[in-house]
Amino acid sequence: MKLKKLILLLLAAVIIPALISCGGNEDGGQEPTTAAEDNGGDAETAQDGEDFAGDGERAASDVEPRPDYPELSVQDLGGYTFRIVSRSEQANSHWWNIDIWAEEENGDPINDAVFARNSAVEEKYNVTITNFHADDVAGRVRTSVRAGSDDYDLAVIGLNGGQETLTQDGMLLDLNTVSHVDLSKRWWDQRAVEQLSIGGRLFATSSDLTIRDKDAIIILMFSKTLAQDYDLGDLYELVLSGKWTFDVMLDMMKTATADINGDGVVNDEDQIGLLTQTKHSCYLFHAAGESSIRLNSDLLPEITIYNDRAVEVSEFIREMQGTKNYAINADEWGSKYADVWDGFQVPMFAEDRALFYHAGMNRVTLLRTMETDFGIIPPPKFNEIQENYHISVDSWCTSAVSVPSSVSNTEASGLVLEALTYESRYTLLPAYYDINLKTKFARDEESKAMIDLILANRLYDLGDVYRWSNILSALEDIGAGRATTLTTFFERSADRIQTAIDRTLERLDTIE
Repeated sequence: MKLKKLILLLLAAVIIPALISCGGNEDGGQEPTTAAEDNGGDAETAQDGEDFAGDGERAASDVEPRPDYPELSVQDLGGYTFRIVSRSEQANSHWWNIDIWAEEENGDPINDAVFARNSAVEEKYNVTITNFHADDVAGRVRTSVRAGSDDYDLAVIGLNGGQETLTQDGMLLDLNTVSHVDLSKRWWDQRAVEQLSIGGRLFATSSDLTIRDKDAIIILMFSKTLAQDYDLGDLYELVLSGKWTFDVMLDMMKTATADINGDGVVNDEDQIGLLTQTKHSCYLFHAAGESSIRLNSDLLPEITIYNDRAVEVSEFIREMQGTKNYAINADEWGSKYADVWDGFQVPMFAEDRALFYHAGMNRVTLLRTMETDFGIIPPPKFNEIQENYHISVDSWCTSAVSVPSSVSNTEASGLVLEALTYESRYTLLPAYYDINLKTKFARDEESKAMIDLILANRLYDLGDVYRWSNILSALEDIGAGRATTLTTFFERSADRIQTAIDRTLERLDTIE
């Protein structure tokens, strides 16, 4: 398919539904989505396509006019020191925050964009931006708040890497109440604002301030070599036509699986249909339009993991991933490989011995030295009836922004936070999107278009964030090939899950 035709199809698929379904304001804010309607698991505004790129096309600075700092009168803050605490490289070499602070320019697009962003805000407001890299960000915040010490203006943290406990313990401010922070603006991820709020309050969210929330999106990469060898057709066209579904993917997985070493079992020495992890069964569940928790009409969490369609989806996931006939689960190979990702799955995919690789967007950069080409597509829909694609954000890997409750000068903290987030949209985001993903690492024009589609259709699941009574454990068991069924799990666990949710709501009610 020619690129021009592809782009036109993409824009029709993303922008038109957005224009029809979105009730947002002129800054891209969306009315909150309540419980999903009976439309095959899709939420009301499942494909608004504007939270990442504003219009679903591109995030480059030349797409939208750069507005003046909105409602932020540029003022002299008298040398205020804005203090950030974020993940260190020691905490996790793949997910540490390279997007918060840079000492100087060094030619790397991300580093230089961070330096430019911070320098611009420092100059406009007469502030100094500092960053403390911590192995345990949540622990640092907890210690500070308990001591009543105003140590940090901003904490950058995983959604279930400590944020969920800090929230319930009253250690984070509702971002809706922080001076100068306007969550309706485009530089705040509108899907995150909508899907991570509880009762209209939001204690941590994604925004243009970081790139790790984009890296944490769970995508599919495919080997172009194997796709061509097995005559699998144009996968990009399948996606855009709406025919990219679970059963199509499973058929392709079966076709590409081969017992290369002839030992009668599928293992790391063979050729496989899918490289995955146990938890990624949850992300296939999300891809099907299902979610463990959705917000009801009162904007409170409601259990939605169990219904007839969800059961059908879960059993299909068992066939795709849990039977282990066509998939290799990284979590089961720790005894052989010290690093099951960089030492096992990445090399296996790079050697064209796996058709699909279900992983975070950050793997795109890790595969930059791969000699043969690979493509990038969203995980499939459950069936063609399902209207939209849904792409999960890993709650642990992502970086969300939050404000510790011990902050004493919320006027200055909020002003600098909003300015940094705004500035990121026109410095950091283009560097990540246009230079890193869409130029430096994406292998073809079609993959670039797929990235647009993926980033415009992110999904956050509060069940993945708060893990109420381990609500997603049944799906993880199914993905690991254990005997659990969704029906049995729900019959045994529904009351415990509801009790855990109620306990969280009670704790939040005590927060002023």
